[in-house]
Amino acid sequence: DFIAAAGPTYGALVEKWWLHGEIPGLLADRVYTAGAIRERLGSAIIVYGTHAEAGANRFAAEQWQKKFLNQFESEVHIYKDFEVADSLLTSRDVVFVGRPETNSALAEWAKRMALGYDGAAFRVQNEEHASENDALIWAAPNPGDPEHMVVIAAGNSPLATVLLARENLGSYQYAIAERGRETESGFIK
Repeated sequence: DFIAAAGPTYGALVEKWWLHGEIPGLLADRVYTAGAIRERLGSAIIVYGTHAEAGANRFAAEQWQKKFLNQFESEVHIYKDFEVADSLLTSRDVVFVGRPETNSALAEWAKRMALGYDGAAFRVQNEEHASENDALIWAAPNPGDPEHMVVIAAGNSPLATVLLARENLGSYQYAIAERGRETESGFIK
C-alpha cells in the first residue's frame, strides 16, 4: 500500500529502498550542511593553505579550532596543506581554510566538489564574487569518501578569511560573507 501510495514517480525508488535496502544515487546526491561538522568533530581535521597567505590562514585555522573546542571535548588537529596525506583526507571530515589558490590540498579537490574558484574570486549560483571583502563557506561530500564531509572556509583576501572564522556554521550548504558578516546562504540548485 505504501509503495502504491508513493505513485508512479516515487514508487520505484520506494520499492528499492523498502525491498532491497538501497537508495539509488544516495551517495552521489548527498548534501551536507556546514553546521553538520559540529556533530563530526571527533573525526574532523583542519587543513590550512601555505602557498600564499599562510599566516592569515593559520590564524583562521586556530580560530576555527578554538571555536570547535568550545563544542567538543577534544582539540581538532590542524595540518598544513603540504603535510596532510590523501589517505588522511579521505578518511576524515575536513575543514579547509583558504581558497584553492592558497591551499594545495584543496586545489586538488576543488573541481571534484564543483567549487567555482578562479584565483581570488568564486562563483555561486551563477553569480561572481570577486570583492576582496567576500568570503565563502561551502559544505560538500568528501570526494574520497562521501560518508565524510568537507567544509571550506575561504576569503578572497587574507582579512576576509580571518573574519570568516567569526561566523557560526549553520543549516546551509553555502554561505557568502562580506566583511565577516553573512549576506547570503542556501543550497545549490
